[in-house]
Amino acid sequence: MPHKTGLEFGKAQASANEAGPLTLEKAEALADRLGEKVIPTWCGMCGPRGNCAIYAFVKNGRFTRAAGMTEAPHNRGGLCCKAHAAPQWVYSKDRLTTPLIREGEKGEGKFRRASWDEALELLAETLKEQKEKYGPESLAILSPARRNYSEYLYRFLVAHGSPNYGHSGICAMQLHFGFCHTIGARPSPDYRNADVILIWGRQPVYSGPPLGSASALVEAQTRGARIYAIKPSLEADGSFATDWIAVRPGTDAALALAMLHVVTRDGLIDRAFVNAWCHGYEELAEHVRQYSPEWAETICGVPAAQIEEMARTYAVTPKATIDVGNGLEHAPSASDAIRAIAALMAITGHLDRPGGNLFPGPASSMPAPRSVHLKDRYTPEWLEKIVGPEFPRAFQPFREGTSAAYPRLFADVLSEKPTIHAIIAPGTQPTVSTRNPRGVIEALKKLDLYVVIDTHRTADMAFADIVLPALTPYEIDHPFETRGAFIMARSKVIEPVGEGRSMQQIMLDLGTAMGYGEDFWNGDMKACMDWQLEPLGMTMEELRRHRTGLVYPPAGARQFEKYEKTFHARSSRLDKAPYLAQGKVALFNTRFEEAGFSPMPEWREPVESVSGTPELLKEYPFVLSDYHTSRSFSAGWQRNVPYLREVEREPSLHIHPKSARALGIADGDTVKVTSPHGSLTVKAQYYPGIREDTVMLLHGWWQGCPELDLDDMPLTDGGANVNLLYSPDIEKSADPLITAMGSQTLVNVAKA
Repeated sequence: MPHKTGLEFGKAQASANEAGPLTLEKAEALADRLGEKVIPTWCGMCGPRGNCAIYAFVKNGRFTRAAGMTEAPHNRGGLCCKAHAAPQWVYSKDRLTTPLIREGEKGEGKFRRASWDEALELLAETLKEQKEKYGPESLAILSPARRNYSEYLYRFLVAHGSPNYGHSGICAMQLHFGFCHTIGARPSPDYRNADVILIWGRQPVYSGPPLGSASALVEAQTRGARIYAIKPSLEADGSFATDWIAVRPGTDAALALAMLHVVTRDGLIDRAFVNAWCHGYEELAEHVRQYSPEWAETICGVPAAQIEEMARTYAVTPKATIDVGNGLEHAPSASDAIRAIAALMAITGHLDRPGGNLFPGPASSMPAPRSVHLKDRYTPEWLEKIVGPEFPRAFQPFREGTSAAYPRLFADVLSEKPTIHAIIAPGTQPTVSTRNPRGVIEALKKLDLYVVIDTHRTADMAFADIVLPALTPYEIDHPFETRGAFIMARSKVIEPVGEGRSMQQIMLDLGTAMGYGEDFWNGDMKACMDWQLEPLGMTMEELRRHRTGLVYPPAGARQFEKYEKTFHARSSRLDKAPYLAQGKVALFNTRFEEAGFSPMPEWREPVESVSGTPELLKEYPFVLSDYHTSRSFSAGWQRNVPYLREVEREPSLHIHPKSARALGIADGDTVKVTSPHGSLTVKAQYYPGIREDTVMLLHGWWQGCPELDLDDMPLTDGGANVNLLYSPDIEKSADPLITAMGSQTLVNVAKA
């Protein structure tokens, strides 16, 4: 069957779904008329978890399309382009459909088919032997982005005896850590009521599921809010902004410190709040005197007058909010930027007040389902076994559980006497997801056992010893998902393509094969689901009868200024001590000081930067950074989906037209991008909404798309894997407190 173009697909989709988002009644009527079946379930294209609820349509046993579920209280029928491309992803030629065992040399990609019994037995026996020989901590599992199976991975590690859950250091946890240890929790922006909005290092239109941030932005613009977009390049949210603060990549901490300088110098603070609820204000005010707007201008490239104006406007406007994003987590001074922004929110009186940044609340009346994690088994001795901690041991476990820094695990493998001898990679691709891809490849070659568990072929699969095929979320009838006060069962849309199993079932089966059956319901997924739902007084089958889920009422009305509760909130550390030692905002953090870290935010230069290494600018005149997501893609997957790939066919380097023309580069030219660490070959794209000294491209390129005659790209030189351009030395390029990996370097751009 010839490939239908995205435009043709869009017209057919619109015709079939008529009005777009549907109610169950309309979905069933439409399905009856077209001779189809409709199944209420959850989308899985941003990663399987409680994101968007959908109606999936099936004809002759094939998944054909999706429509948004109007009844869902969070996405309210909204879907992104990935949801509509889901059938192509499910039926992709890259699907893994049977267990595989390596036959050739590592890297050759030669495998033989195997049964599940053989593959699980081989994996279990190898892990048992390594546990006996090297200890249980010799096993690491690499974290995917947060998924509905993440806690199953943790459960297996805990049952096995290893704390080594490798987290990437590029998403979410770094923001949470900085906020929790400064103001007690990560607050959310109150777009609906704010008169001033700072969108800082975030892209609220398509950086995540369509859960309302874009509509809130439109509302804010319509009512005349002042909207600052703080980022090196403008994206979709830029069209709604009144001001573009074009900060150089990786210099957000300098900008935030300069804003603190202005606010404290001019006394633009909420004195009553500071006196009652802040610890260390005088120390902070004295500390930031060194970080003037004029100093910051030389580093971040934002004019001092613009810094002064934005700082004053934010501070004196009663209803002002800051929406921070993933862009802040990619620099050696990431924790400093986050802590400085948290301090700004606090001392200006914008915490947990209407129009400011709100702490969570009110809780839902829905009883919490049981977690499958085994956090009660953590011990001090357990923490000592973490290989290359992501966060200091004194602050572990944090939120999700113990965590090792993803790149430090690979550094350990390459060491003379490694602790790590086996790595399982479920739904993650280390060769395109972390820095130093050359080093990662060498580690995968050396590693005694590498296991890939995924739905599709991955960038690093050629180095695997065992490959286990996972099912997509459209081929399974578990787990249930929650989003706030909403809970709904996941329902099977189609019969599985091939012999795969769900990620959850794979972990139950592996746990049982290892002899840990009592901890894994002896492989019985129904028993596992029912156990989790016991606090709600229902079984999985009873929940499934509520075809469009259940919405629980709130436990009460929203309360503001919850300072006593939030500032005394217990941490996730073993001793459960509060995040904030004094029960106040930690402007001067005594816990960090005791652990050997700076008690106040400070400035650290990226490894290569305009102000830090000016001697490199003659050879490498541009600052380079990358986008983590785009309008079509999340991270390093789904480039093999034709409908999505038609939107973004090739990796493109965003470069200002003026800068490109000065180099004789035309729009669409093939260019070579070279840093002190490697080179890429990509297409130049004229992009007026970017700093003239900065170039950027999307992270995660490697995958081909056979339907569009596009081949895979090299993982190292000659490809488009941006990780190759960054410093391979994680100890120099990452934040020392939270191991946030730097996403900036200096590059040269020339016609290829």
